[in-house]
Amino acid sequence: MTANWRRYRPAIWLSMLGIALILVLNPPYIGAALLGAGIGIGLRIWRRPPARGAERPARRRPPGG
Repeated sequence: MTANWRRYRPAIWLSMLGIALILVLNPPYIGAALLGAGIGIGLRIWRRPPARGAERPARRRPPGG
């Protein structure tokens, strides 16, 4: 598991929107579809290897400068 949660932002947003629509709409089919899409995107991101150089540490200033 990667420590960079930013890769999962699309899945997180779709899941949150799906849960909100499940709570608001009657019948909750649209929300369930979005929740399923969020889970599917999250699994796809999890299985895909990270892009080269995508998880490099942030640039730091040299000591004394």
